[in-house]
Amino acid sequence: MFPWVLQDFKSDVLDLKDPKVYRDLSKPIGALNEKRLKDFIVRYNECPEGEKYLYGTHYSCPGYVIGFLVRQNPQWMIKFQGGKFDNPNRLFKGINKEWNSVNTNPGNVKELIPEFYMENSDFLLNKQKLDLGVRSNGKRVDDAKLPNWATSPEDFLKKNRAALESDYVSNNLHLWIDLIFGSK
Repeated sequence: MFPWVLQDFKSDVLDLKDPKVYRDLSKPIGALNEKRLKDFIVRYNECPEGEKYLYGTHYSCPGYVIGFLVRQNPQWMIKFQGGKFDNPNRLFKGINKEWNSVNTNPGNVKELIPEFYMENSDFLLNKQKLDLGVRSNGKRVDDAKLPNWATSPEDFLKKNRAALESDYVSNNLHLWIDLIFGSK
């Protein structure tokens, strides 16, 4: 598991020297959106003692990993889903959609997988021409949609890697590590 380090997936140009393009690594995904965090806290306070929870899901699990890797390793999802692909509306469709979901959907607080920072872009491309279905909006699920600032899947991964290795992330990554693996 790796963190989302960027938060700008809409701009035409990505300026890695601008701190505003980076996610606040001092907060878990579920706390980045203040309104959603307030909703989580209300639910927490309404739960009976001994059954309280803030997030109803985890930041990583096998289903999330398989969902990100379905284009590269479809057999994993077919096995996981009992012989079929998941509902097309739930499949990983694109970077900006996923970022919006982890900031607004109360059932999505997932972080990323290491592949988002590696060189092999196969997990973003439907090279096998898999029939991943049609979403309720009539759009077929195919290659993962990239941000406008990415000229190709390889460029996206290269810029994501550069962001991970940036001064901003180097100076703040320990905060995220403490949230996930440490004392916070």
